[in-house]
Amino acid sequence: MKRITAIIIILCIVVSIAACATENADEADTSASNNEVTSAVESTQLQPDIPDVTFDGADFSFLSREVTDTVVRFYSEVSCDEQNGEIMNDTVYDRTVRIEEKYNVNIVDETAKSVSATFRKSYLANEANWNVVIDAFMEALAMVTAGYTADLTSIEYIDLSKPWWDSRVAEDMMIRNQVYSAICAMNTWTDSHTYAIIFNKELAKNYNLDPYSMVRSNEWTLDNFNQIIAKVTGDIDGNGEMDENDRYGAVGENFNFTLHMLGSDIILIGHDEDGLFKINIDDRFFTVASKVSDMMLSGNYLIAEDYMSKYSDPWTDVLRKCFRSGNALFYVGGVEQMLIFRDLETDIGLLPMMKYDENQEDFAHSFSTYWSSTIYVPRNLSNTEMTGILLEAINADSYYSVAKAYYEVVLKGKAMRDLDSCEMIDIIRSSRTIDPEQAYGFLGINEIYYNILKNRSTEGFASKIEAVRSSAQTKIDKTLAKMQ
Repeated sequence: MKRITAIIIILCIVVSIAACATENADEADTSASNNEVTSAVESTQLQPDIPDVTFDGADFSFLSREVTDTVVRFYSEVSCDEQNGEIMNDTVYDRTVRIEEKYNVNIVDETAKSVSATFRKSYLANEANWNVVIDAFMEALAMVTAGYTADLTSIEYIDLSKPWWDSRVAEDMMIRNQVYSAICAMNTWTDSHTYAIIFNKELAKNYNLDPYSMVRSNEWTLDNFNQIIAKVTGDIDGNGEMDENDRYGAVGENFNFTLHMLGSDIILIGHDEDGLFKINIDDRFFTVASKVSDMMLSGNYLIAEDYMSKYSDPWTDVLRKCFRSGNALFYVGGVEQMLIFRDLETDIGLLPMMKYDENQEDFAHSFSTYWSSTIYVPRNLSNTEMTGILLEAINADSYYSVAKAYYEVVLKGKAMRDLDSCEMIDIIRSSRTIDPEQAYGFLGINEIYYNILKNRSTEGFASKIEAVRSSAQTKIDKTLAKMQ
């Protein structure tokens, strides 16, 4: 069975490449024999540096989130009861079987509506019910700051430098060279909840725009983006005012302020020489913030929260409606929007977040701390050796199976509509990062940004930042003390 599934994944990857070339390419032929494909794949796989051991049928237990979505998070990241012909379900199922058979373990997955509440109650009762917990990034962080999670770097056999761990995000969140939760190859939900820009290719063509070329020629910058959205925005219903029924250059939400700051390489919380968090605020921060606020308050950027009093769900009833109707060029949101818009007849594509200017070396993309997944190990767990071995084994396998199936088949093969978008999503994924401020909120910067948009003014911005510096340092010190 595992050989058959490996072959299916490889064939599906071939299909995904073909699908990127044409909108509706769902099938592809291959003349390679099953043995040739399987042999080639197995010979190139990096193996985890773990001992060849078995565990006498012991349970290896996970606590994870319930599966309640049907479009994006439609499968378990841990285990499935049986095969049903759906690629993610079957790939997860087969990975579980492989690990159970190879290491003689029984993988158990307990799900909860609130993973953090369930775990906290168990931990405070001095129970050790699970080897690994998978939760939303922000919820996991609450357990980290409470001191309930183990340092992954101290667990034997876990190697965060291996490709099945998101080492860049781990480094961003590292404290004293210690990591208390991490994104791994199991956490495929995070790939779809990484932020990017979806665009209407037909509307772009009408304005003689080629954003793909702008990305490749290093012209995909904040200033150029701002000029484009000003050019596209217009009062198409002729009522003399801009509202949700008009055409906009960009649509998004308040949180996009944070995304544009990070995309411009603004990191508010960095690390000092001892690996401790430090506050990074300089003149460039204020320059970028001024430019972002001008852009989002220009009238060319439709913002969901401006319609909270009129609609119960402005993300669906305003943003997506505007984009679906062809009245928005850019939708700034998660990659999952490409899945949500799969039924859209209008041709669409994917783009990275823009850089601040052409002198910026790298792109930078954050992810939803609410929807994205991460793992942690309970601090009171006694048998960390088995946990380290099996976490490496599962994620090494996942890197070549589950993660590959989701990224190449679901995202590239189904959600992306052209080769250009496939190229763009590689840029996006390879530049995923996070500012610890986004995670911990030491400065409360999101609220400060939101108030700029709400009050439509940057008045008092500099003084507000200066006022929260000392309290932010106090919060940092308290957080570090809990992680001694």
